[in-house]
Amino acid sequence: MPTPPEPDLSALASLAHELAITMARVVGDMALVVDGHGVIAEVAEGALGPIAGCDQWVGRRWIDTVSPGSQVKVLSLLQEVTLCGATTLGRELMHPVPGQADLPLAWSAIRLGSHGPVLAVGRDLRAVAALQQRFVEVQQEMERHYWRYRLVQSRSQRLYQVAHDAVLVLDAGSLVVLQANAASAELLGRRLEDLLHQPLTDSLPVSLLGSVLELLVATRSSGRAVNRRGCGTGPSGRLDMAAAPLTVDGRRQLMLRLRKELGGAPGDGGVDEVLALSRMAEVVETTADALVITDADGGVLMANPAFLRLTGVADESLLRRRLLPELMVDTQGAWAAMVDEVRRVGMVTGVVLEVGTPDGPPRRVRVAAALLAEGEPACIGFAGGVEPLPDP
Repeated sequence: MPTPPEPDLSALASLAHELAITMARVVGDMALVVDGHGVIAEVAEGALGPIAGCDQWVGRRWIDTVSPGSQVKVLSLLQEVTLCGATTLGRELMHPVPGQADLPLAWSAIRLGSHGPVLAVGRDLRAVAALQQRFVEVQQEMERHYWRYRLVQSRSQRLYQVAHDAVLVLDAGSLVVLQANAASAELLGRRLEDLLHQPLTDSLPVSLLGSVLELLVATRSSGRAVNRRGCGTGPSGRLDMAAAPLTVDGRRQLMLRLRKELGGAPGDGGVDEVLALSRMAEVVETTADALVITDADGGVLMANPAFLRLTGVADESLLRRRLLPELMVDTQGAWAAMVDEVRRVGMVTGVVLEVGTPDGPPRRVRVAAALLAEGEPACIGFAGGVEPLPDP
């Protein structure tokens, strides 16, 4: 079946101005009349209202009213109208507005006769763009929460495996031992296999039972971590105890930590801090990827040996408070931009950046970063692995 010929709209050419006003009011938010040279002859505004500077579009080429990235789209649209008489697909063009963000408009066009002007109708896309941006932000927030969840899981497992303290994870309702480390079996004088999957109360000596139960009940009912110093007496003497609530896959659990009573006055956290720092150092030292923690401005607070090798600095103390973009020889501003992006959206993953060197070729690093907002002031954690440069 032959394609019907395009209708001849030459008779409407003299009504281009009136058609532009009507189309702007009924179909779109703005309409243009463009002559055969691509110059705007008429501008009609609809429900969108006045756009700053659009009253000066008359007499200018349409291509000069859009941002540089949209100019090729204008040429494509005009070429399609010349060949086909109308556009089959709309074009999204960005129009600079003085003092504001660029205005996105979706344009369709039709030629009024083979030698007549082009009538272009534009629709405001700001609401759509805002929804798209919100969708991206929500998606990033979901990824950020998932990343944190996985990080908490990893920390829990690492604590459970490497802590010098006795650490047990219990079901909050039955107090059945779900996980336990070797130190807990040693401290309680039991075999590890006898502890697991049994109520903790079956494994506690009578001298310790009351204190541990009181601690666990207080933690379960309050929903907060609870500490007790020098409470109860185990096989190895008096103990310091702490318990904290957990929720894993929707199940309420309790993490119990037991240790031999520490020296020092109650509330003296000096020994605790030393132990915590030593365990943090162990985690950092054994991480294969380059790891660095900075303040909110990108100043280095802590780095692991892999990061030192990446930057070519032998002593971590020489990095303290130096800005990450400076250490990365960030001549293009990509690292500085990443710091700003993490501060804005909370998390960035899978970004490939270059690490410059004073006397050699750059190296590529795939980086993930997240805002560590749990503490004050907020910090940023960066983790990355070196990738080979592509062949020239």
